[in-house]
Amino acid sequence: MNKNIPEPKIDPRPIDDMAKCYQASQVLYTAIEYDIFSLLEEPKTAKEVSEEIDTDFELTNKFLDALAALQLLSEIDGKYTNTTLARTFLVKDGPFYQGNLVNLYATAYDAWPKLGQALRDGGIPQKPDENKGAFDKGFILSMAEASTRGPLQRVVKKVRDIPEFKSARKLLDLGGGHGLYAIAFAQLNPELEAVVFDLPPVVEVTSEFISQYGLEERVRVMTGDFDSDGFGEGYDVIFVSHSGFYHTKEPIHELLERIYEALNDGGVLISNHWMIDDGKSSVTFTLWHLWLSILGYPHHVYTKDEFADLLEENRFSDVQMIDIATPEDPSTIVIAKKEG
Repeated sequence: MNKNIPEPKIDPRPIDDMAKCYQASQVLYTAIEYDIFSLLEEPKTAKEVSEEIDTDFELTNKFLDALAALQLLSEIDGKYTNTTLARTFLVKDGPFYQGNLVNLYATAYDAWPKLGQALRDGGIPQKPDENKGAFDKGFILSMAEASTRGPLQRVVKKVRDIPEFKSARKLLDLGGGHGLYAIAFAQLNPELEAVVFDLPPVVEVTSEFISQYGLEERVRVMTGDFDSDGFGEGYDVIFVSHSGFYHTKEPIHELLERIYEALNDGGVLISNHWMIDDGKSSVTFTLWHLWLSILGYPHHVYTKDEFADLLEENRFSDVQMIDIATPEDPSTIVIAKKEG
């Protein structure tokens, strides 16, 4: 009896795309390594490119064709140049350059091949590396790049309408890293003095951004570790973005207590970070959550209800939540007040 070969009733391309995304990412990482997109601000042939970056011509030609297929380059009459996408985000010194962030993604791939082992062992703690993580300039620049492509602008548009921010005279950007949020807030409120608090190697980069925007007189840095060091007092607003609130439960109570005491009466805590929302999570969030767990990094991600309860347990009131989530950035702004 002859048996027909069955035909699937759904398209397998989503699985194919997932399986092949590694290949595309390696092409992108290599293009950033060779700074291809800065090179191709002016159209060039594959021969010209291979000569300038000192690579094999035949393979370089195929490499540029792959970048064109990924819609990062266009090819006309044998010459390659950037598409609008590449020109906007991948040319060095551009306002929205993402090269450091792309490199951060590349280093994250070191952990993913160990997922099978992590599932058996409950994680694979990484050896400390003083040249990486929060101490690394590339990491701070990558966080700056991640913020300027949309998240920072979404936060600023919401914060500018908060009454307590409009009347604020002193703001602390706690764990502020690059300091771009504090800089943007100072630009919005000309009466505001902003302080960016972070680790000593981090604020060296912060100071460069402050100088770049000419705000040395109203935005300053303070060094320390917010897990253990004091960060001043008398603040009308304390802003926290993606720092501190992924702690395990005991340390976060201590941090919130110190934040509460550092605020003036009537002051507000404004938090911008990722939370679980009714069991619905984006691909971005779930992969990030899993990645931290592969590394054995101790953290706790709160639901919105859990976080609201946590703030109220620590004497904050009038807790409000503003959803600014996108598929790529599932963030929520939380506003909580210190009664005065």
